[in-house]
Amino acid sequence: MATDPNKSRWVEPRLSAPRLRPVEPLSVVAAGFLQRGELLVRVSILGVIAVAAFAILALRLWALQVVHGPSYQRVAASQQVRILARPAVRGPIVDRRGRPLAGTGGTLVLAADPRVLGRVDRHGAWRPSRAGRRVLRRLAGVAGKNLGRLLAAVEQGVRRTPFAPSVTVGRIPRPLAFYLDERREDFPGLRVVATPTRSYPQGALGSEFLGLVGEIDAAELEQPRFRGYVPGQVVGQSGVEATYDRLLGGGLDRWRVRVDALGRPVSPATRIARRRRPSGLRLTIDARLQRAALKAIRDGIDAAHAAGHLDASAGAAVVMDARTGAVYALASYPGFNQAAAARDPRYLERLLSSREPTPPLVDRATQGLYPAGSTFKPVVAEAALAAGVISPTTTLPCTGSLTVGDTVFHNVEPAIDAVLTLPEALKISCDTWFYRLGLALYEHETPILQRWGRRLGIGHPTGIDLPGESAGSLPRPVYAGDEVNMAIGQGSLLVTPLQLAVAYAALANGGTVVRPHVADAVLTTSGEVVRRLAFPPRARLHLRGLGAIQDGLYRAAHEPGGTSAATFADFPVPVAGKTGTAQAPGGSDHSWYASWAPAGKPRVVVVVLIEHGGFGAEAAVPATRELYAAYFGLRDRRGG
Repeated sequence: MATDPNKSRWVEPRLSAPRLRPVEPLSVVAAGFLQRGELLVRVSILGVIAVAAFAILALRLWALQVVHGPSYQRVAASQQVRILARPAVRGPIVDRRGRPLAGTGGTLVLAADPRVLGRVDRHGAWRPSRAGRRVLRRLAGVAGKNLGRLLAAVEQGVRRTPFAPSVTVGRIPRPLAFYLDERREDFPGLRVVATPTRSYPQGALGSEFLGLVGEIDAAELEQPRFRGYVPGQVVGQSGVEATYDRLLGGGLDRWRVRVDALGRPVSPATRIARRRRPSGLRLTIDARLQRAALKAIRDGIDAAHAAGHLDASAGAAVVMDARTGAVYALASYPGFNQAAAARDPRYLERLLSSREPTPPLVDRATQGLYPAGSTFKPVVAEAALAAGVISPTTTLPCTGSLTVGDTVFHNVEPAIDAVLTLPEALKISCDTWFYRLGLALYEHETPILQRWGRRLGIGHPTGIDLPGESAGSLPRPVYAGDEVNMAIGQGSLLVTPLQLAVAYAALANGGTVVRPHVADAVLTTSGEVVRRLAFPPRARLHLRGLGAIQDGLYRAAHEPGGTSAATFADFPVPVAGKTGTAQAPGGSDHSWYASWAPAGKPRVVVVVLIEHGGFGAEAAVPATRELYAAYFGLRDRRGG
């Protein structure tokens, strides 16, 4: 008991019963346990996810560092490297004696890096940045160029080779190159580089067969012959440069250069191995004879002027092996200067835009078309002999004129009246004798003249290994007068000097129709022969009465009264040839001479044409004598 202090007596303590919770039902307890289990499951799932995420992250880091590390390292390194594509060195071209005709030189050009001067979008279009435009404007002021043209040059380069610097200014002067090289920081994205270009040790010599080179364009890339080529390659555009481009061309050289963040080179460029090496080409051309042929044409023009034919100003000459078709000289005058075209784009533009009747780019020897005049008479004679129209001993009248229908055909010598055999008619070149032969051929049941003319190389390309050869014209006659006129090489007949050379080679060698060619062998770049090129004959003909034709052409050059005897009667080497005087509209007649030598054992065929040079004996014959003297190494007192 306890004592109450206020009453000083014991007070009985009160005992309270403990408060007990009411007993929960069993379902409620179970639900609690379930809630706690779900929490544990959720926590476990999150743990698994977290562990998996860390595992994936660790695996990814391992893959990036270990598996893909080297590739990413290469990608990173590529950001510091530029791959440049430059035209490769082309193979050399030499003449048959090994004299260099075309080689390789170096040219300074200014290349622009489009990624430094602007940006290339996903469509491949280039857009200059403000800084890039300022750089190009500064360059325009220094180089004296138009800003619009500079921008266009960079854009064109991007379309051609999107990942390599493009040539913005070609052939820059050395003082400008030094200036830009010394001030690289003022011209970021621009660099002076040296590119290989064609060099011509013989100067302008050989424009007729060497041809030009230039960068391939979009249209050419679509052509089958340029399959596998890429934009930016320099290819042959004409001549042997075009025909043998896959031999001579080296494609594109790939160069690697390391650059800094601004695209400036920080180390010398190193060349990546090229796909293939170019080959050299040896020609059948003799540079000495080629010069002699050009001089002979000029001397023939001078001779024509002296004879009063002042409109003579052009010509062509072919010197060819009578047995194989190897061309020793292929001359066309006036020509163009391929060395100047390689140096000066403006010179080439003037050539391409020339409006002259016969532009300088036209090779008169293979592309010029002319009436053949009397040089066609031996072809007519062979057609008549083969058809049995005449025999080697047949005689026909040679008169001052011949009337066919309503047309009177005249002879050069109006007072003549004789009966001649074929050799005699060729010797003096009697027109009316061949008029009668043409009339007989017209009356033949088949177009025998056209058939034999084509067999001998007239009226179709000869197959020379040069592009752009003319086919000529040898049509079937409509009227008798057409065939009569064609029998002396007039009317609708048109030939090239090379076609006449092929025909005369067949008459000289006994019937082998050669395929003319200017290429001889493929060389290494050091000059060693890799292989010889083969040009098999186009046909082998059985010629009837050939001795009579050869006899007549020999007499024409050596007997009194022969049309070229005044020039060749005293020549040390016997010549067989035929003069030609072809009527040409708008000026004097064309002067022709087609021949071979030695007459009894032919080695070489020479055909010379002097446009508007008058009679064959006035201009073409003396020019031919010069060429024979040069070929046989003679000191000719009458030579130029």
